[in-house]
Amino acid sequence: MSATAQSGTPVLPHTELYGRVAEFYHHEAELLDSYRFADWVELFTEDVSYRMPVRTTQFLTDGLGFHEFDFFCDDHATLVTRVKRLETEFAWAETPPSRTRHFVSNLRVREDGDELFGQTNFMITRTRQDLDYQLFTGVRYDRLVRDGDGFRIRERQIHVDQTVITGTNLSVLF
Repeated sequence: MSATAQSGTPVLPHTELYGRVAEFYHHEAELLDSYRFADWVELFTEDVSYRMPVRTTQFLTDGLGFHEFDFFCDDHATLVTRVKRLETEFAWAETPPSRTRHFVSNLRVREDGDELFGQTNFMITRTRQDLDYQLFTGVRYDRLVRDGDGFRIRERQIHVDQTVITGTNLSVLF
């Protein structure tokens, strides 16, 4: 089942499970904003699918505008490679590193057996050197699996609001 699926039972905000999922997302944002990329990549399963489909502008009657073309489509190996590269001086797009702030909100959680489906809105701010301030907004659809007392991400689809990415590059992690 796709991470964008809306099946399962809603997890209500006042429950312990909802609170644990919210804390998971807050912890993830903290890892990214404090450059702890190796810890961040550990939040994903070995069989992860991490995608950002390209968005086009179209009439609502024709759909939401997301197609099979992706800005990126990563698996665990490529996520690890991206993270390792960010930790070197050879990631020229990130030397010196960007300063990011990840905001997640409007959490919706559904439970379907051993899987959870999380939907969060995001806003990511990014500044680098003395260049212009960059902003990314959109929604993330995650398929989470339980891992002990925590969770891991098996699938993430990132739907950006922008049809034209105005950032200098897409080295930022979502």
